[in-house]
Amino acid sequence: MNPQLIVKNVKDLLELCPLEKIQFYGQDLSIIVKPNLLYDILLFFKYHVSYQFNILTCISGVDYPNNKYRFKLVYELLSIRFNVRIRIKT
Repeated sequence: MNPQLIVKNVKDLLELCPLEKIQFYGQDLSIIVKPNLLYDILLFFKYHVSYQFNILTCISGVDYPNNKYRFKLVYELLSIRFNVRIRIKT
């Protein structure tokens, strides 16, 4: 699956639920979501036929000491079927 196709599908997802930001770093796609929507977004990417991100490769915590809400979570998912990775941040 082409990363540009994923971006098109993710933009369609914007109509269903509010995503804060979509970012590209080279070939890596990152999506920033609100913490209260994280679980629903992860389930969507796991079970949707077009994505199938069945493997959680990494969970990371990031500390921003100067922010009011210091800690952010980063989930890295892998779709074996399409050989694509995605990063979901809170």
